[in-house]
Amino acid sequence: MNLVLPVLAAAAASAIPATPAPTPATRAACREAIMQVRAQAGLPALDRGNAQPDEGLLIAAVDKRIDDCRVLVMARDTRDLRPEPEFTQRRAELLPAR
Repeated sequence: MNLVLPVLAAAAASAIPATPAPTPATRAACREAIMQVRAQAGLPALDRGNAQPDEGLLIAAVDKRIDDCRVLVMARDTRDLRPEPEFTQRRAELLPAR
C-alpha cells in the first residue's frame, strides 16, 4: 500500500501537460478576454495600482481557463476573475530587513 500511493501520484503528475510561457501577444489577448468576462459579470475594470495591506484577496484553489488563458478565481466571489501574475526570469536576490 505504501508503494502504490507514490506511484499513483507520479503517474498523475506526469499526465498534466506543461503549459508554455505566454508571449506578449498571448498575454494581451488573455487580458482582453478576462476584461470581457468581468464586464459581462458586471464587475469593474481591474486597477493596476498598488494594493493596500489591509485589502488581502483570498484566491480559490481551482484550475480555471478562459480561451486557454489561466486565470485566478477569487474565493469570496467566483465571478471575480483576474489574470495570473507576470513572472520575470531574473535571479532571486536577498533583500535586507529594514
